[in-house]
Amino acid sequence: MPQSRVPVGPASLIVEIARLIRKDFGQRAEHLNLTQSQWRALYQISHRPGINQAKLAEKLEVHPVSVTQVVDRLVKAGWVVREPDPMDRRAVRLQLTQACVPLLEEMDRISIETRETVLAGLDDAQRKDFEAVLRHVRANLRQAFGADEHDDL
Repeated sequence: MPQSRVPVGPASLIVEIARLIRKDFGQRAEHLNLTQSQWRALYQISHRPGINQAKLAEKLEVHPVSVTQVVDRLVKAGWVVREPDPMDRRAVRLQLTQACVPLLEEMDRISIETRETVLAGLDDAQRKDFEAVLRHVRANLRQAFGADEHDDL
């Protein structure tokens, strides 16, 4: 059977680690009765209030139709509202509602648990060094795309 001749390297490890982190969070968050798409969308909206659906689809790496379905469910649950975009009459901006606050607090608690699992066995200095390496890698990739640290890729 043919195999790639490129050895498993840092990029493959990062992809696998990201998948495992999402899996860990998802298992811890099962009691919230949210799909992975829903909790990832809530996370993105919480960090980017006013994000539009096209940008949210880009961030989630899904088709815009898929994100519309996810947002529809979040709106129906009362956690998200669509507001008109004053700069573009065709677009809407997404905002979280006050009803979402307890859910976000629980998601934050779960995130901390997941982070502690991920970084178990690393002392404070190792954690800082690891984060510095990751920030450096991210900066390299942003530079490759011609973006600075403030661009929302």
